[in-house]
Amino acid sequence: MANTQPSKQRINFFKHWTLPLLCRAIRVFSILTVLPTTLFCQQAYKIETADIDNFWRACDQLHTAATEADSIQIIQTEYIDKATPYFKEFLRIRKFTAPEYVKLLKRYPKYWQSIRPLTENIANRKPEIEQVFEKFRNGLPGFKQPNVCFAIGCLRTGGTVSKNLILIGSEIAAADATVQTSELSPWLQSIMGNTGDIVAMIAHETVHTQQFNRRKYSLLTGCISEGSADFIAENLTGLNINPIIHDYGNKHECTLWKMFEKDMADTPRDMSRWLYQGKGSEGRPADLGYFIGYKIAEAYFTKQSNKGKALKTLLNCKKYPTVYKKSNYSQEPCSPKAKTGSD
Repeated sequence: MANTQPSKQRINFFKHWTLPLLCRAIRVFSILTVLPTTLFCQQAYKIETADIDNFWRACDQLHTAATEADSIQIIQTEYIDKATPYFKEFLRIRKFTAPEYVKLLKRYPKYWQSIRPLTENIANRKPEIEQVFEKFRNGLPGFKQPNVCFAIGCLRTGGTVSKNLILIGSEIAAADATVQTSELSPWLQSIMGNTGDIVAMIAHETVHTQQFNRRKYSLLTGCISEGSADFIAENLTGLNINPIIHDYGNKHECTLWKMFEKDMADTPRDMSRWLYQGKGSEGRPADLGYFIGYKIAEAYFTKQSNKGKALKTLLNCKKYPTVYKKSNYSQEPCSPKAKTGSD
């Protein structure tokens, strides 16, 4: 009969080698299972800045161009053709072209020279962006982590989204008070350095990636979409991309509401006087629909006892008519209790 009792040698081997290794494996597993979720979230998304480097490398080659056609070819082959997958989506949405880049580089040389170091520094500011995402993870139930692409656009997009991808026009979003704006149009001068910096832009666009049931907007729902993005971003992070708009809006809230209410009745599908105006605004800041939408979202949120449910409703674009009705905002801007100083 075989000896079924374990030998002393085998017991010692288990004690001195197998058991310690097993214990270490258990300890490693325990550590991994209790690590903060932020570690895994940090690994699950990307902040792409390579396209900024590609753009400036292309610009550095423009001195070799003998003709405008040569310049266009350099931007095309060294920047656009080398686009990262995320930037390709940006190009698809906004239709940036090499001739447009060359035209703008030639027209605004001082601006481009002054904005360059600010865009190149974005890669060093990823920890600030992570802090914004951490606040969303902690404060917004069901938060879905977006990816981010920083690139150089054609001075017509500060930020936008495509599904779960944030696309930032760094030549606008990174501008601060140091940039040279004397060559720019009055509208571009008015926005450069006044959009709250790239971190605030990320906060605003992050809300857009969380919105659902998005559809073709009316004037009212379009403004609530943008305004609720401002409101939620500010509520969770303290950041707002529209300080100039809010400063003007708070001083003229009653007048603006009367104008908006009339436009809702007369031209309910026309957003051109309130959103995405560009240089089309005269005598007042552009895009004041952000302010109107913010005030509606704020009024709705303040009246709700269940704040978590209210946040989710503000992300549901299908609910915006209900948000407006329950906000009762139409009774507020011109009421005797309205803020002093609002006309």
